[in-house]
Amino acid sequence: MYVLGIDVGTTGTKTVVLDKDGKIHGLAYKDYPITSAPGGISEQSAEDWWDAVVYTVKESTKDIDKTKILALSLSTQGATTAFVDESFNSIRPAITWMDMRATEECKILDDALGEDGIYNRCGWTTDPGSDAAKLLWIKKHEPEVFEKTYSFLSTIEFVNEKLTGQNVVDPTNASIREFFNINTGKWDKEILDIIGIDESRLPRVMPSGAYIGTLTKKAADTLGIPESVKVYNGAHDQYCASIGCGALTAGDMMLSTGTAWVLLGISDKLTYSKAHIVPGIHPKTGLYGNIASLSGVGNAMKWVKDTFESDYKTLDIEAEKRLESAKDIIFLPHFSGACFPRRDSAMSGGIYGLRLGNDKYDIARALMEGVAFNVRAGLEKYAEQGVDISALKIMGGASRSDLWCSIVGYVTGCKITRMENAEACAVGAAAIAAVGCGLTDGYVSLSKGEVMNLDDEKIYKHYNEKYKKYVALYEAVEKAVHK
Repeated sequence: MYVLGIDVGTTGTKTVVLDKDGKIHGLAYKDYPITSAPGGISEQSAEDWWDAVVYTVKESTKDIDKTKILALSLSTQGATTAFVDESFNSIRPAITWMDMRATEECKILDDALGEDGIYNRCGWTTDPGSDAAKLLWIKKHEPEVFEKTYSFLSTIEFVNEKLTGQNVVDPTNASIREFFNINTGKWDKEILDIIGIDESRLPRVMPSGAYIGTLTKKAADTLGIPESVKVYNGAHDQYCASIGCGALTAGDMMLSTGTAWVLLGISDKLTYSKAHIVPGIHPKTGLYGNIASLSGVGNAMKWVKDTFESDYKTLDIEAEKRLESAKDIIFLPHFSGACFPRRDSAMSGGIYGLRLGNDKYDIARALMEGVAFNVRAGLEKYAEQGVDISALKIMGGASRSDLWCSIVGYVTGCKITRMENAEACAVGAAAIAAVGCGLTDGYVSLSKGEVMNLDDEKIYKHYNEKYKKYVALYEAVEKAVHK
């Protein structure tokens, strides 16, 4: 018997087919574009999500007995906003979580609710990429869209509705929208009143793992799988990743490396912090997550790859040789603004220290280092809260790179466990489905990990010194940006 885990991410969708032992029997991926433009614009088509779900489900299940598929669940990007009519068709492109247009609207929310008003209610600090600010922006700049929108959706409810006809979101995705109160478990009326909407224009909130329903006949026919397949409510991709990589005990720390790089620590209570580490309700009963997003730093490597017309494997091989030649190059990887631990949407990407003798592989190495420096800065904030940061489980795209994982280890000083299964988000979603339908008794680690051997003291020393330069450069640029 099988379950499907569908990860609807920022740049593409992946579906995995798992059995009760966590063995993968099918895997497929389809990407889709993001439209970026000056002024902080970042948009994509919500219909692309569904098209990618259809393609990856068909492709991943083509070699199995489809009658043995019991259930599925979703892992999704958070805070990308779709605007739909009564038939749940988009009336404008979805605005992604990386969109930066709603900065003024963040100030409106902070003025109305207090500096930490959103954070204390939703767990997330006010952000132009989240729904509360974006809906205020839409209301002001595109009032016809605001009025015509039947329901304001994020990714998980858009796909849940296509699958089951039910407009349903989970708490982890609801909270990042910044009008769901994690303390009361309800939409926050005061925030909704500021925006000018009521609950009737929002999805129903159900716990992660809750049974939503079976596939509609239309969805089953489109996907090519039985109508009897049960759909269980999923979670934000980082929470699914924590399940997929076995971060299931209080004290575990995960580094997820996708479009956004995200730190997630597991705890047994809801905890707020001065550093605004994001608390949230974990899909596993009794656990909570503590998230810090390093923003879209993963896209920076894609920029390097595309700009220099290379490929990831070549960049990895050549960058490994560039420890010395890249030693004076510092790459600030904040293409979508700085997020954590120093939140600043005005910051941008930058490269310092280039000489005529440097090449694209030096730049690629410096980019990997810059992202790792950002990770170290973030972990230092966790340490201030008493969180153990001696070990990291790394999953996602960068986990495929020996070099990048080793750089993270040398920069942070952490013991690095590189998870073998890079599809942890989709695997975590499949695990939610497996628990929901009774295929497994409870959450277990479905991915093995390799502990890296990092014992070169000279490299540790090299990166300790370079990290100091990174911090000094960041502070100097930050000062100049705001002068």
